[in-house]
Amino acid sequence: MNKGKSRFHGSRCFLAAAIAATTLVSACSSGGQTGAAGDQTGQKQEKSTPIEKLEPVVLNIYGGRYVSEEQFMESYGSYIQKKYPHISFNVYGNKNAADIVSAGQPIDIFYADPIAYPRDVGQFGLAYDMSALIKEFNFDQTRLYPGPIQVMRDTFNKGVTGLPLAMRNVVLHYNKDLFDKFGVAPPRDGMTWDEVYELARKMTRTEGGVQYRGMDFSVHVIDYNQLSLGWIDSKTERASVNNSQWNELIRNFSRFYQIPGNEVGTPAAKEIMDWNRFGVKGITAMEATTFYPATVTKDLFNMDYASLPSFTSKPGVGSQSPSTYIGITSSAKNPKEAFRVIEYLLSDEFQTMQSRKGTISALQNKAVNDVFGADVPELAGKNLKPVIPAKSAAPAPFHKWSGQTQASYWTPLLKVFTGETDLNTGLRNMEESINKKIDELNSSAK
Repeated sequence: MNKGKSRFHGSRCFLAAAIAATTLVSACSSGGQTGAAGDQTGQKQEKSTPIEKLEPVVLNIYGGRYVSEEQFMESYGSYIQKKYPHISFNVYGNKNAADIVSAGQPIDIFYADPIAYPRDVGQFGLAYDMSALIKEFNFDQTRLYPGPIQVMRDTFNKGVTGLPLAMRNVVLHYNKDLFDKFGVAPPRDGMTWDEVYELARKMTRTEGGVQYRGMDFSVHVIDYNQLSLGWIDSKTERASVNNSQWNELIRNFSRFYQIPGNEVGTPAAKEIMDWNRFGVKGITAMEATTFYPATVTKDLFNMDYASLPSFTSKPGVGSQSPSTYIGITSSAKNPKEAFRVIEYLLSDEFQTMQSRKGTISALQNKAVNDVFGADVPELAGKNLKPVIPAKSAAPAPFHKWSGQTQASYWTPLLKVFTGETDLNTGLRNMEESINKKIDELNSSAK
């Protein structure tokens, strides 16, 4: 991994003394005039910009309960300190946000996934509008993908409360070795779900006593769905799942689990949405989930990628592109220094390093995105075009209770996938479960 360095270039001036001359000659001068005009007006006195004195500071960092100090320093901290040696860190590792807040401990920088960030920021009153700092630092937000920023604006109605640090996109991963083994053409970019469904049927078979599966999914196909559907109506504060749009979404995915041999909730496939069948056991031909680098399967099989199949109602539209969010909290003791760090993490320099090692950049920058995965040998020769889709789905509406009610819709939804309940019953059960949880949350918030 190449480590970034901040280089400052200044003008170097030399004094030239001629044997017969008594004047000083400026060999180079930053901003000064030379030639006839300089002779007439005299050398201009450069205006020196006062250098900001940066005092030592400790920033309190929270990246979720599973992010240790070692992980933070490896991914971010060591690079930040090369840029800003005056900054050191206190990382809240292996702690819940609730415990940190209840102990009255400050959080200068909070970063987390697209569910945990707005959930915890909202639940614990940590929302902080960074608009004034954005203006002070002359930070250009238009360099970033706008969707995640707008989600935070809509969620808190409080200016810029979170910025995207890295993006996530759902991609179709496939086991190239299995397709070669069975002599079936692998998935290609631009397919529809109907086409991939037929492909899954072909690849679901028993051979040599092994039950091979055609398709599996992760929860992300629902959470970051291509139809841009949320599960709470912000105007009514009630569930918004028992409708034709959600019917289309769930019907599409549940049919894959009705293919004989591709069922879930059985002794052979107890877990409904499980990466292990694809990425560990190597018995599933295709998996739709957020991007995994080929390094994770290199010792098992040859993995490649295709664009996420599209709905006929949304041709060519990929998943939503949720982000890992980063922001300053209302408990921050050093908001200006915290934003200095955020500004660097969203710089072209740092984002290019991240892109090269296989992290999807938060920048709408072709030069940055074109080097995606360049430092990952296992990605050489892979189809990486689908990882950064040309057309992502619009962000789904996000309600302040979305994170806390997520489990409420998954429990009844899984029964639809296992065939325990039919689709219409499942949607009604989802609606009832979400509304019950909303009522509980509203009651406890009073």
